[in-house]
Amino acid sequence: MIVCLCRRVTDRAIRELVADGAASVDEVAARCGAGTGCGGCRQSVAHMVAERRPCEAPPVALDARAA
Repeated sequence: MIVCLCRRVTDRAIRELVADGAASVDEVAARCGAGTGCGGCRQSVAHMVAERRPCEAPPVALDARAA
C-alpha cells in the first residue's frame, strides 16, 4: 500500500528501512523521501517506526503548517 503519495513510498519500503536501522521518521524521510512533501504521511510513518522499535521511536513532530 502506498503510504506517501507525494513520493510514492510503500509501507513495505518503509518497514524495510526500519528493519535496516531507520529509527525515526526523520531517518526514514532522509532515506526514501517519505514525509518530505506535504507531511500527511508522517504520522503513519511514525506508527510503523514504533511498531518495530517501540522503546526507541521518538514522538513524531508534526509540521505546524499542517495544523
